[in-house]
Amino acid sequence: MDLPSIVLIALALSMDAFAVSIASGMVSKKLAFKMSLSFGSFQAIMPIVGWGAGTGVKNIISSIDHWIGFFILTTIGIKMIYEAGKMERIEMSNHAILLLSIATSIDAFAVGMAIPFLGISILMPAVIIGVTTFAVCMLGFALGGKAEFLEEKAEILGGIVLIGIGIKILLSGL
Repeated sequence: MDLPSIVLIALALSMDAFAVSIASGMVSKKLAFKMSLSFGSFQAIMPIVGWGAGTGVKNIISSIDHWIGFFILTTIGIKMIYEAGKMERIEMSNHAILLLSIATSIDAFAVGMAIPFLGISILMPAVIIGVTTFAVCMLGFALGGKAEFLEEKAEILGGIVLIGIGIKILLSGL
């Protein structure tokens, strides 16, 4: 997988955290760094965990790996599009930040499961995903209140990008 594809995946995966950051930024900007760091950290860790799970089954299913990558990315993309704009407002305690960090990084876990099938190391994508998410979340907090209309559109765009990359993986494996 090339660097532009990894960056696009990172941007797509960060869109749900971006939406949460915009919504949170409308309420308060004092948690911007803490939440962005938490989101970025979980987005970096979860692909590594998913990669570990995917590595365990890679040899068993290598003949259909392109279909698996396509299915995982397309499913996550469709889910992001379907759930766009359905986020609830909640109090931002440390517990809530932890839960939001986990919830917004589940898709990164699934993407991490697909990475062993692409024959690349996990370290660079994990770092790029984490750093990108941190930066995008900081931007979301800065925009909070000024760009509420972006919240739903960001998740839809992220979903479309993941579906497109899934199709690219499928076509390259056929």
